[in-house]
Amino acid sequence: MVFNAIAVWLLIASVPLWICRWFLFSRLTARERLMFKRLVAQRHESAFMFAARMAGYLIVLAFCVFVVVFGLRYLKNGNLGITTYSDIIRSRFYSGIDPLDHMIDSYHYDQMLPVAVLTTILFLTVSFTLATAALRDISLIRRMQKKVRKVTSRA
Repeated sequence: MVFNAIAVWLLIASVPLWICRWFLFSRLTARERLMFKRLVAQRHESAFMFAARMAGYLIVLAFCVFVVVFGLRYLKNGNLGITTYSDIIRSRFYSGIDPLDHMIDSYHYDQMLPVAVLTTILFLTVSFTLATAALRDISLIRRMQKKVRKVTSRA
C-alpha cells in the first residue's frame, strides 16, 4: 500500500520534472545539446539499465521475504496458503473514479500475492526511474551551463 502511494506520487512529480527538463534542453544551443548527449552517453547509466537493475534488486528482495514468510507459515501450518493480495492487505488505494477503481481491483488487488507484489515493484521502478532520470538531466544541464559560462567568460 505504501509503495503504491509512493509510486503514484513519484509519477505525479515526474510530469513537472520532465517539463522542466524539456524546457531547459530546448534552450540549449546545438553545440550544448551535443555536449549534453555525449555526457549522458559516456558518464551515466541508461535509464533502462538503471530500471532493470533496480527491478532486479527489488524482485530478489521480495523473493527473499516470500521465502522467509511462507517458509515460516509452512513450518507453522503445514501449507503455503498463497492467497490473493486483497485477502492479506485490507487497506486499498482508491482514486474515486469508479472505472479506474474497478480496473485497479481486477488488475492488482484480486491477483495472487506474488503477482500483485511484482506489479507494485514494476510500477515503483518505472515511476522512480522517470523521476530520477529527469532530476539527473536537469542537474547535468545546469552544471554544464555553469561550466560553459565560466569557459566563455574567460575567452
